Order: sequence, then C-alpha cells, then structure tokens
Amino acid sequence: MLYFMKKIYLVLILASFIAFQSCALVTTREEVDTYTISKSDTTFTHFVKNAAANKDRGVISPSTKVIESNREVSTFDSVLKRYYPDFIRIGLLETVGILGGDSKSALGFGLFGIHPDLGSFDQSFRGDTAKSHLITGGIYRLGIIEHRWRVFGDDPNWTWGINAFEMISGDAKLENALMAFGTPYMRKRFFLRDDIPYLAVTAAIGVGYYPSQYVNASVSLDLGSIAGLNLRAYVGYAVGSNSTTTPQIAGNDFAPTSNPLNPKSEKVATSPSIPYAGIGISFLDFLNLVPETYTEWKDHQHSGWEIGFLQVGLLGSGSKFSVVSSLKDTISAGFFKGATLKLINTSVAIPYFDNKFYVGTSLINILAMGRSEWGIGILPIRLGYFYTLVADELTTEPFLEYNYTPSSFFNIGNRINLRLSDRQSINFIIGYASGSSGLEKLKGGFLVEQLGLSTSFSNYYFGISMSLWDNIFLPAQLRYNKK
Repeated sequence: MLYFMKKIYLVLILASFIAFQSCALVTTREEVDTYTISKSDTTFTHFVKNAAANKDRGVISPSTKVIESNREVSTFDSVLKRYYPDFIRIGLLETVGILGGDSKSALGFGLFGIHPDLGSFDQSFRGDTAKSHLITGGIYRLGIIEHRWRVFGDDPNWTWGINAFEMISGDAKLENALMAFGTPYMRKRFFLRDDIPYLAVTAAIGVGYYPSQYVNASVSLDLGSIAGLNLRAYVGYAVGSNSTTTPQIAGNDFAPTSNPLNPKSEKVATSPSIPYAGIGISFLDFLNLVPETYTEWKDHQHSGWEIGFLQVGLLGSGSKFSVVSSLKDTISAGFFKGATLKLINTSVAIPYFDNKFYVGTSLINILAMGRSEWGIGILPIRLGYFYTLVADELTTEPFLEYNYTPSSFFNIGNRINLRLSDRQSINFIIGYASGSSGLEKLKGGFLVEQLGLSTSFSNYYFGISMSLWDNIFLPAQLRYNKK
C-alpha cells in the first residue's frame, strides 16, 4: 500500500509540474484580424483624330476625339497580429522573513528571509540557539502564476494561480515546516493605488497536498510591481500535517524519514500550526491590472533600465593566483584569474536628471578576483548611470556597488554593453573592489577549500561577461520618456 501511495504521489507531482509549465509558457495572447483590401484603378487615354491625311485644304475640317478607359481591380488579404499579456501575475521567486516561531531555534535569515549566516551551517543545524531572533522563519515560493478568475459578476480583481513550490517554516525545525509542490491559490486584490507602483491589499487562501497537507490563509499589503521587484507585508496562518516522508533530524544527521541508509531515522508525523507576520520581497515578479491585459505588449510601460536573470563572466585582475588554483599552488596564474556572477538583476530608473540614473540590486552577486580575494553579496545596493553610445546597440554603465552581507565590500567600475538581442548581450567590464569576504566562520564547503578565507582584499579587475535572459531597455521604452 505504501508503495502504491508513493507512486500516486509521484504522478501527482509530475502532473502538477506539467500543469505549471503549461500555465507558465502561455503568457501571451495572440489576436488576429484579417482584412480584404480592394484597390481599383482606371486609366483614361485621349486620342485626337484629325481630318484625312492631315492636309491643309483651306477650310477647317472637323476632328474626332476618342477617349479610351481601362479599369483594373485587385484584391488581397491583410493579416494584423496583436500580442497581449495573458496573465495577471507571473513571478520567479518570493521570499518572506516571518516571526511566529521559536526564537531560540530561529533560522536567522534576516528581514526578507534571504540573509543567512553562512558560518553557522552544518549537518546538525537546528537554528541559532545562542541568541534570540525576532525574525524566526521564512516563506519561500518558486514559480508563481496567476490568471483572472471571472466570478462574482465578473469582478476584475479575483485571481486563481499555482506556485510550483512553496515552503512555510516558522523556525529551523524542519519537521514543523509545511511544504508542497503545485500549490493552488485564490486571491482577491483591493487596489489603493492603480498607478505604477501599484499598492493593494490582497486576501489569499491556498492549499498544499504533497509532501505536506495544509491550508494557508493570509492578508498582505503589496507594493509593486516596478521593474519586477515587489515588497509585501504579510499576516497569516498556516495549519496542516506532515506525512512520514517529511525530512526529520535523526541524531546529528539530516536525513529523510524511513531512509534505509539511516537506521536512526524514524517515521514521525507532525501537525504544524504556524501563525505568522513578516516582510517579503519578490524578484522577476510582474503584475498586470485587468486593463493592461488588453494593452499590447509593445505599448506596455517599463520602469527599469535592465531586468535580467544571469550575468556570468571571466576576469583578469592584479591577483597573483587564480580562483582555479589550489591552496598548494605557488605558480602565478594566467590571464583570466577570476570570475563574476550576478543572479536575478534589476536596475530601476530614477525619474530625475534625464532618467538615466538607476538604483539596482541582484539576488546574489559573486565577485572573485583571485584566490583569497573574493566576496559574496545578497541584495547589494547598486547606483549607476546608463548612457547610449550607439543607438539600439551600445551603452556604457558606470556604477558604484555596496555589498553588505554576507561579505562587506565596495565595487566601483564601468560596464560597456553590446546588445545582441532583446535578451542577450556581451559586456566588457573594468573596476576596482575593496573589502572583506566576512566569512571567516564558514564551516567547510567548496569556497573555503578552493579559495581559502580572506579577511580583506583590495584589487582591480577587467574582463568580459555574457548576459543571458537579460533585457537592457532602450531610452524610448522607458515610461518616463514617453509623452
């Protein structure tokens, strides 16, 4: 029976995944108008026929005038295609830092639930027991899609949607967390402001089925979307149960229950009850009002200079050893000694000074100039300026960036962007970074083993990177530049 139920669970997970993918891919509605166009043209030709032989006989001879007309009629079909957004909301990632769990077993992930203390993690992590935390847990949603739900007299602000994955954890005790794949939700929004950035109060209720079974009800105050960024304040309550397949802690090992490779694990069912309140942020998360679903994509308003998923590149620097050299190497590295990676990037235009300044951030920013000269930033603060060198193709972007956690360092530089398409570009970068990795207590892992711990660094760098699924908008596309 247990084997049969596991098969059913796998089928349900697969079905949920396919359903979500189907919803996520259908984000554009196409409308086609076909016209029959007729063109008619009439040509008139005048002929004047004089008297016979055209001889002057001393008298006026009558002449005849002939008019020939030729009419041509042609018809052809004209097809006009228009493209509209076919969703109310679509988002990649939402994280919420919540209070309501055990303060002595807090995750310690900070205000938005995404600033972990990397030095505290190991296999037996059960929360930060050394001190009390106000923000004890987090809510994490991945792959969000919402469509209009035409109920209650076609009220425009009801939606139904699915999260590909959702986890609600009051603290670090994962046996008391609720998590599920393919969680359906119903939401009702009451807009307090219907201009960008939107402000709304949202009531929501959702359910999870596997591996946890639960109901989650919440009310939130939402600010956004602007360049894919949103801020939300939540109050809610989640209650449910965990099956025996929910991850548990057995001794000092983290392992799933009923794991034949871990005889210490036991079958334990729990019934978590999580009242919560917290502040959240979401990335690559876009919201449409109902009237915007009837506005063509080409006429939509944009508030950011750049919205993208990934920037990755190679760096040359003043470092003596490269990031790929081991701690035992004593031979200097070659040309490319470091690497850079920025994940989920947003640059919001500042509507002053010709709209070319921006403030931006990234979910994760990794800058490694060489061995023992590296830093990691989560939600760094970036100020910059976009200037067009060649229309539609080449821009320059001087910037100043501050990474405050888990590493602390300043990064100043310039990036030249060559647009290859609306989604890809090649970037040439040069800069100078100074600060500290701030990860002296990091317990093991690839970074420490490969790069060593760095208390401080200060060096220049230059290199080339590739932006993938990354859109750098043109000045004419910014809503501030549209009249």
